[in-house]
Amino acid sequence: MQRYHDPRIDPLPQRSAHLEAEALRIEQATQAFLANGGKIEQIGYQMSDAPTTFVINPEKTPVYAHLFQPPAGEIDAPQVAPVVEPACDLEAKQAAQIMARAALGEPPKWIAKQLHMTEKRVRQLARDYHISFRAQR
Repeated sequence: MQRYHDPRIDPLPQRSAHLEAEALRIEQATQAFLANGGKIEQIGYQMSDAPTTFVINPEKTPVYAHLFQPPAGEIDAPQVAPVVEPACDLEAKQAAQIMARAALGEPPKWIAKQLHMTEKRVRQLARDYHISFRAQR
């Protein structure tokens, strides 16, 4: 069995009869269009003479947006840090159990096994509630 096709042995046709007929039809339609007074305008790759403008608004970028905020003394309402509210009581209960077991020095993998959770879920709750483990992998 041959791995690659060798065109020297069995040359394939470069053009098919269908492609030749379609090219002839397009050529005749173009000649008829030009004969009826039509004009072909070639524009190439550039559609416009004006260069495109790209402007970065510094007030909307996260890098510079803080520079456009009013000073702390001029703000009417005091800024309060957002409070992380648990999605439900079950989540808070699970976080409390993880926190207690982490305080006892158990690793996340063992905590997940004891609480019938995935280790990924235990680590996510630990990140959400700022729980640190003594033993990390």
